[in-house]
Formats: sequence, C-alpha cells, structure tokens
Amino acid sequence: MNGTRVSQYTLIVQATDMEGNLNFGLSNTATALITVTDINDNPPMLTTRTFSGEVPENRVGLVVANLTVIDADQPHSPNWNAVYRIISGDPSNHFSMRTDPVSNDGMVTVVKPVDYEMNRAFMLTVVVSNQAHLASGIQSSLQSTAGVTISVQDINEPPYFPTNPKSIRFEEGVPAGTSLTTFSATDPDRLQMQQIIRYPGVSRALRVELSVCSPPMSRGP
Repeated sequence: MNGTRVSQYTLIVQATDMEGNLNFGLSNTATALITVTDINDNPPMLTTRTFSGEVPENRVGLVVANLTVIDADQPHSPNWNAVYRIISGDPSNHFSMRTDPVSNDGMVTVVKPVDYEMNRAFMLTVVVSNQAHLASGIQSSLQSTAGVTISVQDINEPPYFPTNPKSIRFEEGVPAGTSLTTFSATDPDRLQMQQIIRYPGVSRALRVELSVCSPPMSRGP
C-alpha cells in the first residue's frame, strides 16, 4: 500500500447465516474504513545541483534566490514540508533560508547588508530535509545538497568624511593663502568614475586642503 497514492479504503463486509445460503439465509453488511498512514519514505530532492542569484549591496530583506524541490510524500504534511539550511559559504551570516509554505521552495534572503568592495560573490552550500525524520532504513538523497552562487551588484555609494564635524581655530589677521587644515573624504566605491569627488561651497577666503582617500582593499567571502 502507498499512503501517498491512496490514503483510505472503504470495504463492504457481508455476513450471511444458513451457511451462506443466499436463498434461505439472512444477511447483513458492515462498512470498514481503512486509513493508510503516510510515512516519510521519500526524501526531498532539489531539482538541480546549482542555483544562482543576485543581491544589490547594502540592501536587506530581499529574496535573492529560489531553490526548488520535489517530494513524493503527502503534500503539506511534515513528511513533505522542506527545511533548508546554509551549511557553508556564509561565515558572517549575511543570508538566511525560508520555506515558501505553498510551493515548498527555499528562499535565500539577505538579512545583513553586503559590501561589493569586500565581497563580490558568495558560494553557499544549502542542504534540504523534512520537518519529520526519514523512516527507518530510508537514506537521504544525493540531491539533498546544492551550491548557490550569489553575485553582489555594485551600487554607487556616497563619499563620507571620517571626521565630521571638524573644529578649526585660528587667530584673526592670518595671511591669505595660509593652510588651515586638511579635509579627507573617503569614497567606498572602486570604479574611477564613482571616486571623482567635488567640494562645492568652500569659501575662497579660506584655504582648506582637500583630498580623497581610497577604500581598503577587498577581501574574499
């Protein structure tokens, strides 16, 4: 019997006296309802061994990849419901896994902002299982694990002043052209076009040294 295909049987049982003589015996019937209980004998299987997605830097709460799975057990039961876990590739916990309650898909969600200048891609390893344990003697499928590549999209980020505000004191009568201080703005972007910084609004009566600092070199994921 397969509880996934046929979950219930209805049987009609007849009893006849007079040794079953249909001409002289009296008979009666009873109904037997047989319910087949589904066990978790079908492990979930991901539809492919590799998935991919994209995430803009500095964004959170976005679903950046969908993992699809098939399971031959009773739909929307603990034997069918998928549970996804990231087991490697995300040491800083930038991503989490949620299960779509309708489709059973695994949704890779970004929960901590990622920085393109620090990590341009993540190589995640995701494993899927069921809410219920597999039945005795049933082994996990080789298709229960997949690799997920998440590419980080570069977004133009504004420059910032590490020291802001900056107090400057000088005595009156300082000669014109005297250098008072240096303002250094840092731009986290790498592209040269994004690193061009202008300083509008600086008074010509005061001389302020202005410079641009490069961000630190990128590191691996």
